[in-house]
Amino acid sequence: LFRSMMNVSLVAFSMTAIQIIARVLSAIFSVFETLLLVRAILSWIPPARNSRAYWFFCSVTEPVIRPVRKFLLRIRWVRECPIDLSFLLIVIFISGVQKLLYYFF
Repeated sequence: LFRSMMNVSLVAFSMTAIQIIARVLSAIFSVFETLLLVRAILSWIPPARNSRAYWFFCSVTEPVIRPVRKFLLRIRWVRECPIDLSFLLIVIFISGVQKLLYYFF
């Protein structure tokens, strides 16, 4: 009886740890999504593009955006698109991962 109780408590603990990790990941994704949104808004304001804040947001988000943009530029109609679709693709991906995290954990 004691062993079975101990196994149940270990399973419950591991599920709690997994849930905590899932919530932390979700919070990190939310912060990154906010950084992307702020960067996009600042990019629409010409004077803001010279600010330190804008360059901070660029330095934080560009390492994720660059590989996605590089991949998307292989597609002809994406090259001809007037907006940067890499932002949209990353936001959709983050939203999907967050939904999966909430669904499973």
